[in-house]
Amino acid sequence: MSPAPITIPGPLLMDRAPDDVIAVFDNYYWKDVEDEYPLAEWMAHGPGPRHGRRPRRARSRSTGEDLPLSVIPLAARNNRESRALIAAGKIEPPWRHIRWLVEDGWGDPPCEVLGPRPFDGSVPDPAATDLLTKHVLACAQIPEFEASAPAVVRRLAGERRWEDFETVVRMATAADLADVAPVLCDVLRSDTRPPRLDHIVDALARLMHDEAADLLESLVAQFVYAFDDPPAARHCLRAMARTGPHCRVRLILMSWDPDSWPPPLPEWAVEAMEAVGEHVPPRP
Repeated sequence: MSPAPITIPGPLLMDRAPDDVIAVFDNYYWKDVEDEYPLAEWMAHGPGPRHGRRPRRARSRSTGEDLPLSVIPLAARNNRESRALIAAGKIEPPWRHIRWLVEDGWGDPPCEVLGPRPFDGSVPDPAATDLLTKHVLACAQIPEFEASAPAVVRRLAGERRWEDFETVVRMATAADLADVAPVLCDVLRSDTRPPRLDHIVDALARLMHDEAADLLESLVAQFVYAFDDPPAARHCLRAMARTGPHCRVRLILMSWDPDSWPPPLPEWAVEAMEAVGEHVPPRP
């Protein structure tokens, strides 16, 4: 049976000068307090290091009337849809020019805000890596493969040799070579697009790379909003349930948030949890 269609509300278009729009946000520290910024200021500076911050509603500066979020350009709404489209490279990120405060402990710039990263396929010794790859593809019993598998995978992805890439990733996951997982995450965050993303998702699940929880959740959103591929989104949810506890927590939160995720994503999250024998607790 084909999966039920995912329903995404269409945008409500409205012409409104940015100078007349006030974007309203939840206060970071106080639950019942709202912050307000002129839309032009928000569009110029973006969310900053708290990259998940997004407008909750909008109002007119001149009349005080409530306005739909559609008065804010899609790329600047910083919601799940816009972040998915930015991460997939479907729309331009509005804040790519803003310096990211990595030195303040906020981590690497997320592709959901700055867009896909250029993939770095460089390896220390390309000639030696190519020779090892040739031997690995000819015969799986290569002692050096365990230590060099991440370099081999990176080199193949950089050269977009996807058939060989899938073969080597399959061999690495069968051998439980966990060091390959971060390279696969780099591929998923990058502007290089393998023809089969499900192959990478399954490899991360088999390697139980639970550190990919954020990335896999982002990928689900990309399948929904950017690629219009509900079966792939469902497949990714099932893989997340097998990956580890952090991924399963994401599935629980998704099942608790039917207003944020379009149906039937929350139901599929529950189904994925139940498939691995995990109980979804009631929402507190």
